[in-house]
Amino acid sequence: MTRFIMRRLAILPVAVLLVHFMGFSYAHLARPIRAARNPFIASTVEAEPLLPAYKSYLQEALRLDFGDMPTSPGVREPILSVIAEAGLASLGLLTIALIFSTLLGLGMGLLAVRPNPPRVASWLTMFSTVGLAMPSFYIGSLFMLASLTYLLKGGYGTQLILPIKGFGWDRHLVLPTLALLARPTVQIAQVTAELLMDELAKQYVVAARAVGHTWRAIRWRLALRNIVAAVILSIGGSVRLLVGELIVVEWLFEWPGLGRQLALTLIPAQTSTPTQEPLFLAPRVVAAVLVVFASLFLITDFIAAVLVRVSDPRLRISEEEASHA
Repeated sequence: MTRFIMRRLAILPVAVLLVHFMGFSYAHLARPIRAARNPFIASTVEAEPLLPAYKSYLQEALRLDFGDMPTSPGVREPILSVIAEAGLASLGLLTIALIFSTLLGLGMGLLAVRPNPPRVASWLTMFSTVGLAMPSFYIGSLFMLASLTYLLKGGYGTQLILPIKGFGWDRHLVLPTLALLARPTVQIAQVTAELLMDELAKQYVVAARAVGHTWRAIRWRLALRNIVAAVILSIGGSVRLLVGELIVVEWLFEWPGLGRQLALTLIPAQTSTPTQEPLFLAPRVVAAVLVVFASLFLITDFIAAVLVRVSDPRLRISEEEASHA
């Protein structure tokens, strides 16, 4: 177990540095190409060699100088503080969506399993099909359409029940959270139900039932213990799904998090002028945001892998046997 943790921890900085270099390189090389096609900004962007520029950036970063945001001429706005503030906004939204999707998914998955004979209720299949077929941006667009319809029918002076744009740890959270948690919830529910159904059909469950154990006792004391590792992996996959969809949801609802920050750096402005397109493909900003997203993916994968090995002794035993072989 210790050897596994040390190996994974050793990989993290290498992977993060590689993502940082790739993000910086992409933005550094693509921005002059983009600027050359636009006469309004062609003169404001100069092409320079990649490696010297990256080396200069790393030297400044070692002095804890990560540069300033290019959005406010004359106003110093450090990239690190902007990324930290946006990261807190994204982390809060992500945590809330993860908690609700995990609780709802586990509850739905457990409720959907029928023990005699082991099967999954048809209503979960219906919910899973609909939920997996509706990505977060589509659900968010439906919320936007429903809100617009409500305003048009209500007439002048009508106020929305739930705000569709902006930031706040209040009603502003509701629609972005609902848009995020739909697919992870049904994914966790489907995996939990199928694993539990397969476990209840195994021979040891039949034997336990034959000697008088109730279905409730078998489910909670035996079956769930054997599927918890796979469920943890499913939750870890849901976290990665949430992080990926965070970009679109934050952009759609104008939530000032890392997802929206990344979208601003990768999507050109509607009008390509120097004042309205300062963030587009800014190398330092792109690299910093991608590093945070990569760190979230890697840390999530690391935590899930450790929890799986803690919850399932069979994995630890097999690794110890492999190390001694």
